[in-house]
Formats: sequence, structure tokens, C-alpha cells
Amino acid sequence: MDDFLIYDAKVAVLIATFYMFYRLMLARETFHRVNRIVLLLTAVASFVLPLCVITMHETVIMDNGLNGLDGLNSLVTDSELREISEPHSAETPLWQRVLPVLFIIGMVATLGHTLLSVLKVIRLIHRSEQHPQDDGTIICVTGNADLAPFSWLRYIVMNRSDYEQADAAILAHERGHIRLRHSWDLLLVDTLTALQWFNPAMWMLRSDLRAIHEYEADGAVLSLGINARQYQYLLITKAAGIGGYSLANGISHSTLKNRINMMLHKKSRRSHLLKLLALIPIVGAALALNAKTVTDVVYANNDTEASEVPSIESMIMEAMAESEDISFRVVFMPEGAPIEGVPVEVIDKGKTIQKTETVDMGEVSVNAPIGSTVRFTLVDKVKDVKVTKELLAKSAKGTITVAFNLSGGEIVESDGETFMAEGTVYDNDADGQSPIIGAVVRNTRTQKGVVTDREGRFSIEAASGDQLVFSYAGFEPFTLGASKVFSENGSKYIVPLRHVDSNKVYDVVEEMPQFPGGVAAMMPYIARSLRYPKEAEQNGIQGRVIATFIVEKDGSISDAHVVKPIDPALDAEALRVVNAMPKWEPGKQGGQPMRVKYTIPVTFRLDNGAPIPPMAEQSLSQIAEAVVMGHQENHASGKSGIDPEKTSIIIDGNAVDIEALNTIDPKTIEHIEVLKSKESLEKLGIQGKQSAIIITTKKQ
Repeated sequence: MDDFLIYDAKVAVLIATFYMFYRLMLARETFHRVNRIVLLLTAVASFVLPLCVITMHETVIMDNGLNGLDGLNSLVTDSELREISEPHSAETPLWQRVLPVLFIIGMVATLGHTLLSVLKVIRLIHRSEQHPQDDGTIICVTGNADLAPFSWLRYIVMNRSDYEQADAAILAHERGHIRLRHSWDLLLVDTLTALQWFNPAMWMLRSDLRAIHEYEADGAVLSLGINARQYQYLLITKAAGIGGYSLANGISHSTLKNRINMMLHKKSRRSHLLKLLALIPIVGAALALNAKTVTDVVYANNDTEASEVPSIESMIMEAMAESEDISFRVVFMPEGAPIEGVPVEVIDKGKTIQKTETVDMGEVSVNAPIGSTVRFTLVDKVKDVKVTKELLAKSAKGTITVAFNLSGGEIVESDGETFMAEGTVYDNDADGQSPIIGAVVRNTRTQKGVVTDREGRFSIEAASGDQLVFSYAGFEPFTLGASKVFSENGSKYIVPLRHVDSNKVYDVVEEMPQFPGGVAAMMPYIARSLRYPKEAEQNGIQGRVIATFIVEKDGSISDAHVVKPIDPALDAEALRVVNAMPKWEPGKQGGQPMRVKYTIPVTFRLDNGAPIPPMAEQSLSQIAEAVVMGHQENHASGKSGIDPEKTSIIIDGNAVDIEALNTIDPKTIEHIEVLKSKESLEKLGIQGKQSAIIITTKKQ
């Protein structure tokens, strides 16, 4: 409710701003139709603009290690850890409880008044003597001699005296309201007023809109040639009539003096419409004030020390990095089958900078700079993919499929046209092909899915190479690649699903196990529990220990062991923390608890040790890397990773040696630039070096 009240307060400010614009710029103009549209649109826009949030993203890269010693050091304090584990129990302030109640009371009262007015009008119409007209309107005659004429929707309500006189001006006035659909304006504005009952600007806007309705209706009367002076006299005689229907348009409504003045007012020049341009900066300012910056925290498995302020070395290495991680999936057409073991090279400036190959499901992840080429070699055929900004944008949304067709002896990329993949899902463990009703078929590329019918049949849109995942409660998921040639030949997929094996150890399940409290609680727990063994610290031993364990069906931890040992002391510390973990929420497949294997990498790193290579791509069953920092006395000084023989270091315009980096506080650095081109180095007068690091500190 608090969020809604804040939103409603923003709406109130916008309504007041737009109404002030109307009063200052347009209220005295004779553009009645334009003024009516402006009031209605600004009223609606005031409710819409606060929902239009322009989001600017700021990415902050943090190490998953959280600098595990001494209560997470400066990154996570003890008080912050308590905030994670202990819910806030502070009592809600009185005003936060009273304000929503007052708002609801006011809103209900305003809506009640509106509904009461509607009911009164409907009751009056039903009890009146009705006379349908040729133009579709209905004249309702009442016995109340003091009732002033008014209109609502297609009904014109008047007393018998006015009906018998058949005054053309009265009928023209009310028909003008009906033709211009003024009743719908009042319904809309009165509904919005219920949400802004506390806002004086909304009530004034409502009053001015009704006045504009009368100006338009008066104009409709005078356009028929009716004498203006006689019509004004008629308005004066009807001014004393009984009204009281807030949702009706009556001839006696609004300030009489203003209506007469508007009839006598000289028509505004069309150039005055340029005043509407002033709405543009108002809307722009509203959007700008409602914009927000979202900080995207990216937990990177890198060599950067996990602290609030990164080290000089990590800042330099980040500036030197120009590559991006891209995930590919290689499939062979027309079957759409993934291809494992396809050699992949990343070629930059004519040199091969990375070699790897596709693994399970034909997937591979490479670190490729913009402008480089990723080469896939299938037998004696080669497929090159150029790394561009557009390709990186696609990669950010998901895995890029490289599909190959065997056509005329040449391997060409799939055209990507969609088709309908059809088939049947059945129970593989049952006698015969027993269809499964209600199985879910999902396209992993489009994230759209369908459900099988009573015969177990499905039909889903796909493109060649798309992965279709079939799942049903109590059964293991099944994945296949869609083939356009297969489907267009009229062939149907026959998909067998097997019952879940409850004793099987899975790498991935539909609902992955969760540490109590989720990742937000797990990483601080691991970082707080890990300790750097003194023996390894003193002997200068560091490295990454990779351990695995199984989350059992009851959430307990079992079969914890090291798959990549480094040192007995480091291995034992990693296993100690794993085995001490509390029970997890077990993973589930088809709604049933399952045994799931997890991998946890633990990096033990000395603060002045050599860099440890970053990890490869992280899987769903891998916990984010935990980092423990240690300290070794009397270690050689200097910044590893930077070769002083090949790199020149310049701080605030002065060339310095590499030892000077030890004297800089990272908080004082304003900018780091890395120059690699020969031309840039020559401009600075640097000879015999391959690169230069330019560091600019903040001015005191």
C-alpha cells in the first residue's frame, strides 16, 4: 500500500503541474476542443507517466569470494550479516497505518458520491415520460417544475413546461452535449478524481472540464443561428434551476458570467496553438525525474581481490581486457543433433589466441575480443563467425546456435525459418505406447511451450536447430533438436519419457536444491567459515580446490570429496566447510525429491602471490567460487602480471617504475588508460615498449 500511495503522490504533483500549465497558457483561449483534449490527456498522462521508468544500468563487478576472512572484512560487516539472517521486527510507524485508511475512506466516499449521482439520474430517467427522437436521443419529461434541463448519455431530461415550449435553444444545447459525448468525459474524470480526492488541482481540473463542455454546447447553439442575446437571457432564467446531478451536463451548469464572456470573446489566433509545445519539456522533466539507476552486481570468478576498493593490479587488468564471453551451440542439420568435439579457435589479428572444442549438447564458451573470428572446423569444412557488437548483444540474451546443413558438399548455416514440429509423447515404461496427457513441450530458444492433448499429441513452432524439452511430473525430461526437413516431409516425432529414478544422482533438476536462505545467505556462510591454513600460508601454497558433494533427498550433505586436490591442508579445509553445512532444501524432479550433485570451487590465494587463472564457464550445479585470502611475510614485492621490460607506467604525466604502484591508494585513482598501438606510444615519446599504462589520480 505504501508503494501505491507514493505513486499517487507522484500523480498528484503531475496533475498540479499540468493544470498550472493549462491555467497559464490555454484557459483564456477559445480552442475549446483543444482545451478539452489537453485536460483529458494530461489527466490520464499524470497516472501513466509515473509508471514509465527509464532505467539506466550501472554494472559493478564483484568477486564471488567475498574475502572470506574476519567476518568478510570490509565488504560485509557483522551488522550486515545479522540483517541477512534476522528479519526486521521494527513496529510500523503510526502514520503509515493511518494514512492508507484515510486514503481508502476518501476514495470510497468520492466513488460513493459518483455512484449515487448515477443512480439518481437512472432512477429519474426510468420514472419520466420518454419521447424518442429521430436523431436517436430520448427526451425524458418529469413533473418537477423547478428542474433545469440536462443531458446524460443519449437522454435529455427537462420539466413539462420546457418540453411543451419546445425551445430550440435548450434542445440544441443538450443535443450538443450528447453529440460531443461529454458524459463519457465526466465518467472518466470522476473515476480519476476518486483516486485524487485529496488533490485540489484535480477538483479544479474537473470544474474547468465541465465549463469547457458548456462552452462547446453554447457554440453548438450559436452555430445554428440562434440570437446570442436571447440565448444569454435564457441562460440567466435557467440559472436558478435545480441541479445536483454531478455526472450530468445541464444548461444551468457552470459560472454564467464566464460563459457569457466566452461567447463575446474574440476567437484566438491559430498561432497560439504553439503554446502546446510547452508540454514537451514538462513530459521530459517528468520522465527524467522518474528515471532510476540500477546497479547490476556481477559476481566474477577472477583474480581480483574481493574488497570494496579493487587493487591497482585488478584495475589495470580490467582496463587491459577487451574480450567478451560468448556461448555457442553447434548442431548438424537436418536432424538438429548437437555435435560434440568440434574444434573451435578464436583468431585475433591473424593469431590463434584460444583453442577449445564443443562439449555436451554441442555447447562451447569462448573469450573473444570484438573484431576477432571464431572458427568452427567440422571434418574438412570450416565455418567462421565474426565477433561484432551485434553478436555480443545476441549472446547476452542466450546461447548462439551455429547450425550446419550438408548441401551440395558444402556446409552452410541454417536459414532460421520457422515451421510446426508435431509428434506424440508416450510413457516409455508402460506396456505399449501409452500417451501422456498434459506433458509440457518447451522451445528453449523462444521460451514458448504447449501441452499435449488427450492423445499425447503436440504441435509447436520451431526453427531448425531449436532444442525442444519435454517434461512431465514424475518423468525425466527429454530433449531433441527440431528439424525443418524432418517436419516438412510429414514425419512426426515419437518422444519417449522415462520415470524418474529416485536413487539416481542428477547434475540438474527442475527445482535445484537451495541453501537455507538462498544464495544471499550461502556465500556469507561459506566466506565466514573458511580459514586459510597457517601451514600453507607460511609455505606460500595457494591454488583452487574443487570439491563435490551430493544434496540428498532429505537435504543432508553426503559423499563430499575433492576432485582437484592442491595441498592436504587446503583440501581438508574445503571439505571441513562443506561437511559442516546445514541441511539444504532438496532438489525436485517432477515434484519428487532427488539426489543432486554440486561442485564448489574454493580458491586459496595469497595477497602477494602469483595470479590464479580464472575458472571456465559456471554450470547450474556449481556454486559460485569462494575465495580465501592469505598473507605471506617477506614475499617479493612488485605487481605480478605486468612486465616492466615491455610496459611503461605513467602516473599524472610522470614516468615511474613499477614499484610506484605500491604507493597509490586505489581510492584516489580517477582513470586508467592502456595504450598498445605503436602510433600512440610514439606520440608519448615511448620507445622499446609494447604498451603503456596511463594512470590519472583525482585532484586534491
